[in-house]
Amino acid sequence: MAALAIPRLGQWLMLRFQPFIPIFVLVSLPGGLLRSSTRADEHQQLFQTFCIDCHQGAEAESNLDLSELLSQSEFDAEVVFENLATQKMPPAEAKQPNSKERLAMLDWLAKRHASSQSPQFRRMSRHEFVHSINDLLGTELDLADRIPEDRGTYDFDSDRRIKLSPQMLGSYFGVAQEILDRALPEQGFAREQRWVTNKLMDSHKTYNIYVRDYKDGLLFSWTRANNGNSYSFFYDNFDPPVSGWYELTFEAAKVGDLAGDVSIQVHSGKYYYADDRPQPQRLLDVLSVGSDSLQKYSTRVFLNPGENVSVHCFSDENFRKKDPQKGAYIRQLEVRGPLQDAWPPSRYRALFGELPVRTEGDVSEGKLAVEIQRSQSTNDLRYISNLRRIGGTTTVSSAQAGMEKERLQDGSNLTFWHTRFKPTLAEPPHYVILENPTKHEIEGLSYAAWSGGNGNGLVQQYEIYFSEDGTSWVGPIVSGELETRLANEQPIRFPRSTKSRFIKFLITESFSIDGRSLASIGKLDVMVNFEEASISRSKVIVDSRDAEHLKQVIRRFAERAFVSELTEADLSPYYDAAINTLNAHDDFVQAAKVGFKAVLCSHRFLMAPGEHSSAALAQKATLARTLWLSIPDDDLRASERSLADQIDRMLQDDRAERMLHSFCDQWLNLRSWNRVSPSLKLYPRYDDLLDYYLPLETKAYLGHLIRENMPASHLIDSDYSFLNQRLAKHYELDDLQGQQLRKVSFPGEVQRGGLLTMGSILKVTTDGFDTSPILRGAWISKNIVGTPVSPPPASVKAIEPEHGSESDSLREQIESHKNNETCYACHKSIDPYGFALENFDATGQWRSQYRVEKPHQGTFTFRRQGYYRLAGKVDAAGEINGQPFLDVSGLKEILQSKHRNIAYNFVKKFFQYATGSKPTMQQRVEMLSRIHRTQGENRTKDLVVLALTLALEQSGFRQ
Repeated sequence: MAALAIPRLGQWLMLRFQPFIPIFVLVSLPGGLLRSSTRADEHQQLFQTFCIDCHQGAEAESNLDLSELLSQSEFDAEVVFENLATQKMPPAEAKQPNSKERLAMLDWLAKRHASSQSPQFRRMSRHEFVHSINDLLGTELDLADRIPEDRGTYDFDSDRRIKLSPQMLGSYFGVAQEILDRALPEQGFAREQRWVTNKLMDSHKTYNIYVRDYKDGLLFSWTRANNGNSYSFFYDNFDPPVSGWYELTFEAAKVGDLAGDVSIQVHSGKYYYADDRPQPQRLLDVLSVGSDSLQKYSTRVFLNPGENVSVHCFSDENFRKKDPQKGAYIRQLEVRGPLQDAWPPSRYRALFGELPVRTEGDVSEGKLAVEIQRSQSTNDLRYISNLRRIGGTTTVSSAQAGMEKERLQDGSNLTFWHTRFKPTLAEPPHYVILENPTKHEIEGLSYAAWSGGNGNGLVQQYEIYFSEDGTSWVGPIVSGELETRLANEQPIRFPRSTKSRFIKFLITESFSIDGRSLASIGKLDVMVNFEEASISRSKVIVDSRDAEHLKQVIRRFAERAFVSELTEADLSPYYDAAINTLNAHDDFVQAAKVGFKAVLCSHRFLMAPGEHSSAALAQKATLARTLWLSIPDDDLRASERSLADQIDRMLQDDRAERMLHSFCDQWLNLRSWNRVSPSLKLYPRYDDLLDYYLPLETKAYLGHLIRENMPASHLIDSDYSFLNQRLAKHYELDDLQGQQLRKVSFPGEVQRGGLLTMGSILKVTTDGFDTSPILRGAWISKNIVGTPVSPPPASVKAIEPEHGSESDSLREQIESHKNNETCYACHKSIDPYGFALENFDATGQWRSQYRVEKPHQGTFTFRRQGYYRLAGKVDAAGEINGQPFLDVSGLKEILQSKHRNIAYNFVKKFFQYATGSKPTMQQRVEMLSRIHRTQGENRTKDLVVLALTLALEQSGFRQ
């Protein structure tokens, strides 16, 4: 197909933006439709033979009069075409056309289909935008969520009908600026630091019982809060100073005779201690600990200032074990960061070529940077408190041996200072004096008790005094009460910040059970605002002021971004922006940033497929955008491989994981994953760990099918999946050791394998409480079989499944619903698919009976046995197009008997994902022709190649 004759993209967009919303002109494909009367008669005869008997006149089946429709020169052939293509029509009991006859009928319909053409260009999706910029700048910043979701009701976010609004443009430009600022910071890069800690932030006494001192660290069991949230223990003494990548290394071991590995779920979030005030957390990684000897487990994570690192240590066998004797032993957490891949970062060589680069020293000279030190003793772990960071010291009124003032801030878990108890009791007043010799600005104090316990010795009331000489005191500046029996962090803020040299924390009352004078503090530190300006930084400087050098840098960047060779005229606007900045500010890197942003905010970058200087580059841009959601790398740009070889090389690259993630999220609707939360009353064993791994199974499975070119029928069924210890337990399989996903074969009696019986699919096709054969059936019909259905009329009431009274109550409800003639036409096709999956509950577990909620007394309190009773038995039998089945295995056999239909639907979906538009009827004929020419089963990677081949031909470029 020859390239379409359209104006240059830049001129065209300038004319069409009103002001920012592109109005696309529909360009008709060239080529008339010449048909001989002889061939027309042949095709008419085929329809007469196989279709007209049932579809003519006033009594035509489904009110479809083909004799009238086929007499027209142009009509909407979509429904007739798809029913014929998927062999839904003629019905199974009727006479069938052979493969050649069916393709001839489809070709004839395709030529008469009155189709509206999609816009020639689309906006770059938010994920494509962020991945492309990351690859251009050598960054790894997941900022796609900063750009609003704009997919609406469309299946794919590449859909060409999605408009680029002024609001969207603003968010794209803002994200581009933020990534540029992170990649090439004007003030320099924060220097890498190191922290070591084994101290936890003080927690509620209810949860302190599930962790205890053990050897040189801590031993954890696990619990869930009363509201069902997984309770995490937060580490103290590490706060990310800047946003960036950090390496977390845990020294850990499994303690006790626990089956399988212990999982350490590593989270980031804001510290909290109360059930009624939980803060959202991000699950960063899961560490699988199987050895009883200490080993180091590292993970690389992105953290922001204000976030804390926490752990949730899971083993199915030690739930709520008080004073645990077995579980996860974590000796310490070591943090290193913010990390750079090299120094200077390698992106400078990629962006600035061979220009001379040098680094400049600490920008904040004279200011303190965090330095973490470890003493000679392996048991003595030290960290730098805020007080020590500003050069301060501590004095106390008295101290018990072994409970000295250093215990206020020594960094170990559950240690504390208290006044002298033996041999002679210390009399009040009890106090702590904090010295601030550098006159640093202090905003308040951070206090925590050492334990909740019975409260004996804990501080109840206090007063704060200031002094310049340590003798004459002003105050009280602040006075108040502190919570006892609750070992949480309690801030004490001053009315205004102070630079006083001495601050006295006077204990005016402490709780005493035995009437003895005693005051205990677990932690007392100063609250200091360490602004970014005080962080030790180093700048990277490009030693050039030459405008020609700057032009070379801009050219290299723009040609990579636009995937094109560019003329001086093409580059002139970007040159001008960068050179003007260089002349004004004499900073080569910042001038280049201005030029880079002009490129990233250009219509030529934001719109796909874009303008390219050759057909080969256009093809490679399409491949990179589809398989990597990004731009071509140097290998792809220089490659002269065949299309199939190029695709194979790209699929083996780690960047293909982006496509797998994106395609699964959109095609299989896993993007709605977090919108469905299984009921803790009905499914109390559903937890964060399972929630994390279920979608990963699906993505690993589809990746295997595509990369290894497995039969497309494996989308329906196989004897394997990708499982780990947690997933295997959920699927009631023999225990696997460890949480690493791996290919696992199923025993013959297990009704798993394929997409339909994966926990992720079974979860997103429910509301988290009850299963609905209608929802699941519609999902299979649309996404797997390829026969989507229309939404129900607004006047039709939705079915709310009830399983409580009789085993067949759900079927009776649906059968009653189908008595409505309007509903029956769709339900007869979709409901049987859903009934076949009724043996799987809303979390994807196998069941033979339904669960019904039981009432509970008072406020909901999580318990592992849940609040339910077993009700009616599951009936998973049904019938599809006259073919009966007893359960999901029978349904799979029926679907696999028409594996070419599954292949046809898959290639259509991938084509739509790649191009942003559905394949034309003629392209569908080509798909079907190649699918039916394949000897044996069609294979998944071959179908991806087929979809991309047709997508490239649609753009006017051929291999």
